Amino acid sequence: MTTKSEVHVSTRRRDSEDLIDPVAVKDYLLQHPEFFNQHPALLRDLSIKHESGDAVSLIERQLQLLREKNSSLEKKILHLVQIAQDNEILEEQLHRIARRLIEIDHNNEIIPVINDLLINEFPSLQIRLGLYDLAPEYAVPSENYITSSDLQYVFYKQIILENYRECIFLRGKGLADLFSKRVDVKSGVAIPLRSNKNFGVLLLGSSNENRFYEGMGTLFLEYLADLLGRKLKKMLKQ
Repeated sequence: MTTKSEVHVSTRRRDSEDLIDPVAVKDYLLQHPEFFNQHPALLRDLSIKHESGDAVSLIERQLQLLREKNSSLEKKILHLVQIAQDNEILEEQLHRIARRLIEIDHNNEIIPVINDLLINEFPSLQIRLGLYDLAPEYAVPSENYITSSDLQYVFYKQIILENYRECIFLRGKGLADLFSKRVDVKSGVAIPLRSNKNFGVLLLGSSNENRFYEGMGTLFLEYLADLLGRKLKKMLKQ
C-alpha cells in the first residue's frame, strides 16, 4: 500500500526533474570542464545507450568515439597516400610520353607510333585517338579518323563541332563500340585535342566502372591532351 509520504516524495522528485533544463546542464558542463575531474566516480556510474541497445559508461563511449575518429582519419590518410602514389606514377608516364613525342618525326607513321606509345604507357586501358579535318598529305589509319557517323555521338559533336574544351566522362553499354577491341568497358573519358579549335579526341576506357567518373581531377588528362595537341596540330589543314 502506498503511503502519503511515499506519494509526496515521488511527486517532489518528478517535479524536480521537470524543473531541470537540459540546455542549462550542457552549458554548465561546457563552462566547467573540470567537473568530471572533480567527480571521477560519475564517469563510471553514468551510462549512455548505444545504437546497438547496450548501455556503456561515459569513459567507454568516449574511447569508442576516439577509436572511430582514429579509424576515419587513418582511412583518409591512406586515401591521400594512394592519391600521391598514383600522381607520382602519372607524372612519370607524362614525362616519358613528352620525351618520346619530341623524338617522333612527322611522317605517315606518326599516328601508329603515337598509338603504340599510349598503349604501352596505359596497358590496362582501351585507347582510341581520333582526328578530324587533317591535311590530305597525311595517311592516317581509318580507325583514327573521326567520321560523320562518329559525329552522331553527342560528345564527338560537342568537342569537334561545338569546340567544347572540357573532358567529357562516359558511361553506358555502348562504350565498347567506341574502341577497336570489343572488350567490356564500363567507364570512359573523351579528352579534346586542342589548337585554335578542337581537332581531335583522345578516348580512354576502362573495365573498372570507378576509373573515370564525373567530378574526378582532370589535370593530368589535360596535360596529356596538351602534349598530343602540340605534336599533332602540324597535321591540320592550313
